[in-house]
Amino acid sequence: MKLIAWDFDGTLVDSRPLIEAGMAHALDALGQPRSVMAEWLKYVGLPVEAGIRNTFGPLGLDNDTVLKAYRSFGHLEHEHLLQPFEGIPELLDELRARGQRMGVATSKRTAPLLRQMARWGWEAYFDPIITPDDVTHGKPHPESLQLMQTRTGLAAEDILMVGDTPFDLDMAKAAGVPSLAVGHGFYPEEALAACGPRAYAPDTAALRDILLAWSE
Repeated sequence: MKLIAWDFDGTLVDSRPLIEAGMAHALDALGQPRSVMAEWLKYVGLPVEAGIRNTFGPLGLDNDTVLKAYRSFGHLEHEHLLQPFEGIPELLDELRARGQRMGVATSKRTAPLLRQMARWGWEAYFDPIITPDDVTHGKPHPESLQLMQTRTGLAAEDILMVGDTPFDLDMAKAAGVPSLAVGHGFYPEEALAACGPRAYAPDTAALRDILLAWSE
């Protein structure tokens, strides 16, 4: 394992409060029932445009209209709702001190990602950083991890994808990259196990044990 490729939302940080607040605002603005939230949460981990298309397309709502309502929430003013999972800052520090190389492959756009990383001083921890701004096809398409291989010169088997959604794990499988599923995000163990990860970590303590055992 020469490079750990991290997902961001649901893996490194608990973004559920911010995501739910933004969608609640959008649903109210669109006059839609809050029960739609459950369907929206099924697509967390995809680029937001894809999640909106999958959730609201069947309801007959225009994607651009929904996206405008979602983005009118003022996510920047509410980013205090976004916090690292317990133990993650310490784990990243420990891995970095050991010389473990790390990157990010995320469905979050570059500008908010870098702004949020800066809150915890993580800007220098990850290289490369791959976002939807860098690729034509988002998760679960393998393009993000293929680009990571191109930028690093590493073989697929030298990278470990760590994520909390089936989209992360399916992306890794399609790219020939081994994966590690984490259980503190948005999806239950059964849904993640079906995607064939190399291992499953229910919490940060288990994640640390696995990564330190596998790190080179």
